[in-house]
Amino acid sequence: MKSIVAVVVLYEMSPEHSPACRFLIDALRQNARFADAFDLLVADNSPTPHTPDGQFPGLYMHDARNPGLAARYNEALARCAVTGAPWLLLLDQDTELTTGYLDELLDLASTLAPNHEIAAAVPKLLMDGRILSPHPPRYRRAHFQVLPHTTGLLGAAGDPLRAFNSAALLRVSALQSIGGFPARYPLDYLDHATFHLLQQKGYRIFVMHATLQHALHDAAVGAAPSHERLQGHLQAENRFFLEFGSPWEKSLHRLDLLRQVLGYGRRGQFHSAGLRLNLLLGRL
Repeated sequence: MKSIVAVVVLYEMSPEHSPACRFLIDALRQNARFADAFDLLVADNSPTPHTPDGQFPGLYMHDARNPGLAARYNEALARCAVTGAPWLLLLDQDTELTTGYLDELLDLASTLAPNHEIAAAVPKLLMDGRILSPHPPRYRRAHFQVLPHTTGLLGAAGDPLRAFNSAALLRVSALQSIGGFPARYPLDYLDHATFHLLQQKGYRIFVMHATLQHALHDAAVGAAPSHERLQGHLQAENRFFLEFGSPWEKSLHRLDLLRQVLGYGRRGQFHSAGLRLNLLLGRL
């Protein structure tokens, strides 16, 4: 039995052009330790399929409907239940993996297995020298910092930590205890919602020693987000704070939206200002 189901969700990118997928495929072909541990699942949400070659060391599934991340992650979680794998690894197509990260991941999958308080292990994700994930909550006073050398459990039990999906190793039984990935967050803020639900249930997140380079998709391709993409992100962010935020966080989030409305309005960016104003007024 393989201990980790690794799922890579692709969109408009072939497995060979995805840094994360290409690295993992090569690792499985060249390293027996990795091949014995990882069950690779590639979930392609592209309009047209990118059929891998006959030597592809995993399972490829295509869905042109583009159901988002939550649906594909839940498919991978169901595969864990079938195969008996105790861990699920989430990979974004643009994250750059390293052999050191994979080695640490396998070591942690073994050493953390008996400690059911820990639901996840996450690396530090960097872009342009800045740590994107993990990080303290936006509107709460944190009792810890996330620095390049940070590792282990941060803060006390109950101190929340936010983290991205990509390169996160999640305990299958912990995910099952919260009903899997919340479908009401099909794409944006799915990671924040999932980690919040896990921590709300008493689980903790272990910060790995590994540091990985990560590119946000729009930044990676040098494009500004489309109207639909921006609107979806803002709606998910607002839904997250309305559902999970304390009264203080809800108030600060609304003040932040108002500040953004005024700022974009002063710069003549009325489309961006209007989207945020509609959120404030409950029109989105």
